[in-house]
Amino acid sequence: MINIQDVINKVINYLIERGFNIEKVRENLLNARQNRLTVGVWFSEKDYLDWYDPLNIIDELQLTNVNAIIIIAPRAYTIADEVLHSIDRARYWYDIFIDTKVYSVEISLIDKNLEESINNILTTYIDLVSNVVARGCRCPRCLSNMYIMYINKFYSRILKCRVVEYIYRCSNCSLKIHRLERLE
Repeated sequence: MINIQDVINKVINYLIERGFNIEKVRENLLNARQNRLTVGVWFSEKDYLDWYDPLNIIDELQLTNVNAIIIIAPRAYTIADEVLHSIDRARYWYDIFIDTKVYSVEISLIDKNLEESINNILTTYIDLVSNVVARGCRCPRCLSNMYIMYINKFYSRILKCRVVEYIYRCSNCSLKIHRLERLE
């Protein structure tokens, strides 16, 4: 049996290592902020949602206050599908548009899935987390100059070593590239 408090502490430590500031909203919900990006992290011990009204889900997960939400659960993909379905229902039933991306992390694969989710979130929201603008390489799509928009050092759970993370964006075609470089 997995202790949910151990999982929460593990996620908080990882997010702090990745440069996020943590704000605990409730026992099972926290917000992680980096520059202008806000990511919600919801921990569920269940593998289903027991809410039907989409307004309850929006309020419970505070989806209007975050750019992205990470759902951590035993069957997170199932819950993420239900949350996305509820967001669609809110649009059709109440004409409420929620522009929040939903990511899922299985508790059994938390190290790998969490790192991949954070990498995807940082790449998607590069304009909100950009901490540097430097000339980079050529764009593989249009051969224009790419710019390094984000640099961070952390311990990669996937590669099992310290890495430098770079996020590039093309000024012409807006291609985004996320790269990790091993530190030896």
